[in-house]
Amino acid sequence: MRFFYSYRSHSHTQPVLKIRAARMNALAQPVPRLHKYSILLLLIIFSGMILARWNQLYFYTPDSGRYVTMAKSLVNGTGYREIDTPGEPLYSHRPPGMSVLLAPAALIAPYNVLVAKATVWLSSLALLALLYFYVICLLRPDTEQSTTVKTSTYWTALLITGLLALNPYTLLFSTLVMSEIPFMVCSLAILYVLAIRPDHPGKGQLIIFTSLLIFLPFLRTIGIAMILATGAWAIFRNARWRWLIGVFCSITASGMWMIRNSSIGRTGYTSIALGEFKSQGIVGTLLRMIERITSHFEHLAQQLFPNLPGSQPRYSAMILDNITYLPGPGWLYLFLAAVVILISIYGMLNCRRKGGTVALGYLVLSMAVLSLWPWIQPRFTFPLLPIVLAYLPAGYIAFAKHFQFSRPMIRSILAGAVSAIALYFGCIQIKTDYQLIHANVQMLTNPNHFYSHQMPGSAFSHWTAAGEWINQNSEEHSRIMARQSATATTAQRYQKLAYFDLFTAETLHKAIQQFHANYLVTLNKNHGLVFSWYLMDEDLVYRLNPVYDERGIMVIKIEPNRSGTIREKYYSADESLRFARNAYKKFPHRSNLQSELAGELFNSGHYEEVIDFLQKLQQKNIKDMNLTFLLGWSYIKTKQYKKAIREFEAALRMPGQKLIRGNLLRGIHTAQKALAEEHSTDSKRSESTHQSGEKKLKTARLYWKNYQINKAEQYLSKALEEGSLQPEIHAELCTLLAKVYLVKENKPAAVEQLNLAVTSGGTEAADILKMLEREEKVEILLNNDKQNDDAKSIQHAAEILPDILTLVEWYQEFGVPGKALNLLERANTSIPNQPELLKLLLQKQLFYSLVAEAEATLIQLNKLTSDDSGLNEAAQQIKELQQLPRF
Repeated sequence: MRFFYSYRSHSHTQPVLKIRAARMNALAQPVPRLHKYSILLLLIIFSGMILARWNQLYFYTPDSGRYVTMAKSLVNGTGYREIDTPGEPLYSHRPPGMSVLLAPAALIAPYNVLVAKATVWLSSLALLALLYFYVICLLRPDTEQSTTVKTSTYWTALLITGLLALNPYTLLFSTLVMSEIPFMVCSLAILYVLAIRPDHPGKGQLIIFTSLLIFLPFLRTIGIAMILATGAWAIFRNARWRWLIGVFCSITASGMWMIRNSSIGRTGYTSIALGEFKSQGIVGTLLRMIERITSHFEHLAQQLFPNLPGSQPRYSAMILDNITYLPGPGWLYLFLAAVVILISIYGMLNCRRKGGTVALGYLVLSMAVLSLWPWIQPRFTFPLLPIVLAYLPAGYIAFAKHFQFSRPMIRSILAGAVSAIALYFGCIQIKTDYQLIHANVQMLTNPNHFYSHQMPGSAFSHWTAAGEWINQNSEEHSRIMARQSATATTAQRYQKLAYFDLFTAETLHKAIQQFHANYLVTLNKNHGLVFSWYLMDEDLVYRLNPVYDERGIMVIKIEPNRSGTIREKYYSADESLRFARNAYKKFPHRSNLQSELAGELFNSGHYEEVIDFLQKLQQKNIKDMNLTFLLGWSYIKTKQYKKAIREFEAALRMPGQKLIRGNLLRGIHTAQKALAEEHSTDSKRSESTHQSGEKKLKTARLYWKNYQINKAEQYLSKALEEGSLQPEIHAELCTLLAKVYLVKENKPAAVEQLNLAVTSGGTEAADILKMLEREEKVEILLNNDKQNDDAKSIQHAAEILPDILTLVEWYQEFGVPGKALNLLERANTSIPNQPELLKLLLQKQLFYSLVAEAEATLIQLNKLTSDDSGLNEAAQQIKELQQLPRF
């Protein structure tokens, strides 16, 4: 009996062993020389394309700069910390996998963009090589009767690899310091390891798999989808249980990372997704999930078919000429993308013995996770592209066999059709790749002509050059606020990321004061509404002086506005609009110039022209979320509310609308409210004189608050000319106009308006008149003290000091703290060693981050009042401002 069972067991396992041996023999077969040279040639060509696209630009913010900075933090031995932020807090927003890969580059040449890009370049070569061998592995027969790999298999693998290599998205992400390419390598390597021997894995295979699976979610958090897919695949079969070791280790490592982030009070992506679920509810979350899945499917379709009509690919900003879009309607390619994905899924099911089930689970779970992700970006679906392409041949072959396409003519027609389509798509991709390379070569070979004549978009702006200028021309403790994080790596200064186009004057001031910034780094005026340019002349708190304006970047030095007045030096109301018109006239096909012209027209109040311009673009099938948003608000401005609602609703259905969803909903609400008022009765709709005056006063105050001084003057003059105002409203409008005249250094006109305000009962106007008298008195005394001796100055100190302190307080309330600083500096020279005056001076110097001046004032105060506890706080603040980053 024992012999019988032994023989039976041996006879049962013998076919399995033979199949396993056949697989190993097939894997051991060398690649034929021709095909080996073919894949090597492809890798060499692709390397040449990457090198032709290399430059000193990161291209993506804030990720790229953060990865490089955190890599240096790791090799410094300080841990995963924000070394470009005061206090060097622990960092948690992005997992550390990409920074770990960049650690060798950080050791060799810290903050060198090209060395960092070399890591991504090598990863892209590994990706193409892996895809080539993975396709061969999937198409290789796994039966003992046939172990020879067909020649067509090698050509098929080369074709699929070539399609990925020629894809403009692949070229783009292979020249960015981003985690997409390394993540794709890691995920494809996991599937390849599984495909070699899915049952009873060997020790070496298991070690490689475990290492890759642990590292994957540290490259991108969505790698958790691969962990779940592998776990679900392995748990239902005893022969695969050894794979669960890697799953368990990966979950443990990811859990430790989450615990670490939780311990420092930082929320991760999971917490954000759960928070949105709580706020949206079940129904709202399901609707948002459907919306996101639809958007992500469209993104994947755009990556399968680059230059898909009706889309605006990410790489279009890096091309100077027209993009050659695919012919036909966009829905046709969405349908073709669905067919391709279904065929690929069919291939996964037919390759389930080689880990195809894991690939399918990863695809499904990735889309499920993305449907819960709060953000919608096209790059999120890009890592799925090589997996879909890898299973496409297997699916096609299985599909052809299933429907018995055995006739040579049918097979030839299908093969010819597929080859023709692939060749056509390949030609368009080659042309797009050439455009990407050509634009980059122009920038590198003749930068002066390129930036002056080609009018490139923001993607070509040289942030690192601006950082180098700051590094050479500013103090080491200087702090910068920049639109792109790449500036900090070359400037080697503390930096805060800031999107100035979203800032009002008030929020900009708060950000400057909280961070103690000394420089602002933004795109220059050629890029339109990226900064409130009028503040360079009309800001009453700061003097924003441009000190660098080259290669699309402007560096603005922040200094106190000591005069408390405006100037006419750096800003012209129609300057940006003129540039936008000229640029669009020269290059009407560029999407960035279309957006900039529409934005400038809207900002200048040319609403009818905006509508006409955007309608013409829509007739050319040019649609964009931001353009639709502007069109909606232009309809509101021209009281076409129904059309406005239609445009806002259309924008809500567009990809990327998450970023401005609140503004779109606000636009719909505004239009609906206006429609309701139109249908109300005349008695309800008419405004009283008092209500009209209140509205005018509110608008004028808003202009003043935002430091739009010239607009405020125009509006106030017109409002006062119209008359029919309540006395108190008239007084306040006159007082505001007087303030405008004061900051425009037109004191006689200001006094005239103040007297008119006093006549109407304005108490604030009377106070301002008194302050102007006090100001004259103090000026006379300060000027006289310059001519007198020290004894005489001391004698006048008691007389002049109360007036100075009163004026300082009034300047602060008026909104010109720089003028208060100037008065205190002059007073300290005329009547030195006054503790009360010095304390106020120290406060203003710290407010404006004047470190050296504040330190000198503190030393002077310590000599006079060393027992003052408040001086310790000031000393600590000065010490913090003098702190140097450990770059």
